[in-house]
Amino acid sequence: MEYRLNSGRANYIAKGGKLGRKTGSTKTDDKKKEEYKEVIALLRKGYSIRNIAKLQSIGISTVQRIKNQFIKP
Repeated sequence: MEYRLNSGRANYIAKGGKLGRKTGSTKTDDKKKEEYKEVIALLRKGYSIRNIAKLQSIGISTVQRIKNQFIKP
């Protein structure tokens, strides 16, 4: 089965197909900073993760991801 999958991928690539994410589908750090600047400000003021998620109507995991990426201890 693995052989058939790999040969199918190889044929697709040989015909000019591209695998993986499309370019521009992920946000850069600058775009994330701009989009979540209020979240970053609230984190710096000491608000809790759950409180920020509720205030901004976003998920807790999103707030945690932003905190881990932009707020250094």
